[in-house]
Amino acid sequence: MASAAAVALATALACGPAAAAQTPLPALTRCVDAEAAMLSAVDSSVAVAGTSFTFKLTEHVNATKTTPEIPAGTIGYGIVSFADHARGSGTPGRLVLEPRFLRLADGSHVEIVADPQEADNFVQGKTASVSGAFAFVPGLGLAVPAYNALHHGREVTIAKGTAFTILIGDGLATGACFVPPPDAPNVR
Repeated sequence: MASAAAVALATALACGPAAAAQTPLPALTRCVDAEAAMLSAVDSSVAVAGTSFTFKLTEHVNATKTTPEIPAGTIGYGIVSFADHARGSGTPGRLVLEPRFLRLADGSHVEIVADPQEADNFVQGKTASVSGAFAFVPGLGLAVPAYNALHHGREVTIAKGTAFTILIGDGLATGACFVPPPDAPNVR
């Protein structure tokens, strides 16, 4: 008997606190995502921060314990959170769009956020600037900065119909869900 008690005591000391006393960590679920498409175009030549835009949900979202059922075609609203016009020295136009909410048929709003894993959340126009590497070419080095200073960068337009991914609800902000990295496509 004494040896069984000693074994139990040694096992308890070796394992630390009893497993039953430990609280399991909550399992995070994947954030609910959906595809959307622009209903209005946004152009860096005229857009300013605070300009609104509209989009629509292009797929049906099934209800979960944290999100309502949302039919395809539901209209959403957002704002331009950053806009920079193209200018001299080859500086291109830039835009950052921030989708905010979907308006359900009953008039209520469902919060959303752009998928932070998408690289297209920040859009920049093209530049025709000559590479800085040419500045080291004898004789050409002085001409490159002059050329780059004289030409204008290109504006960027996010056209009507442009598709993007949104996350439904505020789970990402509150830490209740996660977005897997882009190189982990099989995580669901």
